[in-house]
Amino acid sequence: MAVVAAAGMAFGTASTAHADPTVGFGYTSDEGAYPFQGRASWTADEVTAWEYGDAVKVNAETPDGWDWARLELSAPAGQQLHAGTYSNAAVRAPNSPQLATPSFIAFRGTRAEPGSACAAPGATADFTVSRLVRAADGAVTDLDVTFVLHCTSAAATRGEAHYHRVA
Repeated sequence: MAVVAAAGMAFGTASTAHADPTVGFGYTSDEGAYPFQGRASWTADEVTAWEYGDAVKVNAETPDGWDWARLELSAPAGQQLHAGTYSNAAVRAPNSPQLATPSFIAFRGTRAEPGSACAAPGATADFTVSRLVRAADGAVTDLDVTFVLHCTSAAATRGEAHYHRVA
C-alpha cells in the first residue's frame, strides 16, 4: 500500500490544493511555546493516520524511528470526528472516555522538551478538519487538519497534517 500526503506548509493557512506534495505533517511554535519549539516537518511517506476508539491519530515518523510526532483528536462525547472546526478543545487522558467538549489526547514527539508532551491540564487546542474520509471498513483514507495548540502559555504551536492512503 502506498501513502501519499501533501501540505501547504504556511501553518494556519492550509489549502486542500496541496501546494507541496512532499510534506505531510509539520508545525511551527511561537517564541516561548512549550514543550515544542521551532519548527519541524515530515514527508508524505512518513505520515500515517488511523482511528482507534473515538480518536483520530496522526503519526509522523522518520524511517529510523528516531524523529516522530503524534497528534490525537476527538469529537465531543457521543460523536464521531468529522469535517468541521473544533474550538477550545480540552486535553484528556489516553484511553479515557470522550469529554463533553472536543478534545485532544496529546501532542507529543521527540522534538518536545525531554519527557514532555502537550498534555497538561489546562492545555487547549483549536483544530479544523477540512477533510476526513473513511473507507467502508472505517479505516481513515483521507485527512486534512490544521491545529493551534496552547499547551502551557499564551505562545502557540501551529501545524497541519495531510494524509491520503492509496489502495
